[in-house]
Amino acid sequence: MNGYASVPNPGGYYPPQVGGYPASPGGYGVNPYQAQGYANQPLPPVASPSPLNFGGMQFVYVVDPMQELALSTGVLIRQQPQFLEQITGCESPNRYFVFSQSPQAGMKLLFKCKESSECCQRNCCSASAREFVMDIKHIPDASMLMNENYQASFVHVHKPFKCTCFCLERPVMNATYTQGGQILGQVKQPFSCCDPIFHIYDSGNALRYIIHADCCQCGILCSNNFCGKMSEACFNVYKDAGMSAPCGSIVKKMATLSEMVTSADSYQVNFPMDASPSEKLLLIITGLMIDYQYFEEKADSNDNNRR
Repeated sequence: MNGYASVPNPGGYYPPQVGGYPASPGGYGVNPYQAQGYANQPLPPVASPSPLNFGGMQFVYVVDPMQELALSTGVLIRQQPQFLEQITGCESPNRYFVFSQSPQAGMKLLFKCKESSECCQRNCCSASAREFVMDIKHIPDASMLMNENYQASFVHVHKPFKCTCFCLERPVMNATYTQGGQILGQVKQPFSCCDPIFHIYDSGNALRYIIHADCCQCGILCSNNFCGKMSEACFNVYKDAGMSAPCGSIVKKMATLSEMVTSADSYQVNFPMDASPSEKLLLIITGLMIDYQYFEEKADSNDNNRR
């Protein structure tokens, strides 16, 4: 078997080196990351925590990010500040880093999310309308962290161009496993008069979660000025259409010093207690969509796709 797992390989993704993982502790059957084609031999121990290139953050790398998600109650999404944007005025592709957090183990780097898009659309279209693809990559070690040529993507996200007008051409993000093209799910933003609403669908196109936020929060109303950056904005996660009680949340956090002088933002995603790793990954993707729809500074605040 040359070391690879004897489970179906829906995504066909193989890491740059041999690795393997224990049985899933999350109660979801076959480890979804192992089912992507990872091997059964353990990776060498990861080195001591390494500093990221912004914020002075200390973190460790993980062998299996989906298994880590199975144990996580929440993650932190941090956008990489682009200081060159402030000098040139030219919009750069976005980069995000996703960390799990625990009091015992500290910060663990799960994914790097890298946008690819046309320069013309980035600088001429609103952030909420422009088309892009985003590769969500598992970073196994320090040598891969800032390597822009590292191509081993785990999940591929596509947001098509949408010239939205009220209920027409509503924004959507489609997520698939990179190798093999198996569908992970979809995030849609349906029309609403005032409050932001997002719907999360699984691989079978079943509605799993509804995300809702009060439009009167300062963090949304004043999203791109000083008051908005110094305020949080909470998007609650619901399981039922009646939105009776939230089971999780996606919170745009108060800006750090580097985020105050750039267009970068940070998000805390608090998962529902019974969410599967795949559903947690879709909630992370929803956090990215929220950033484009409401908190990118080049977005037009009067764009109808925000309603």
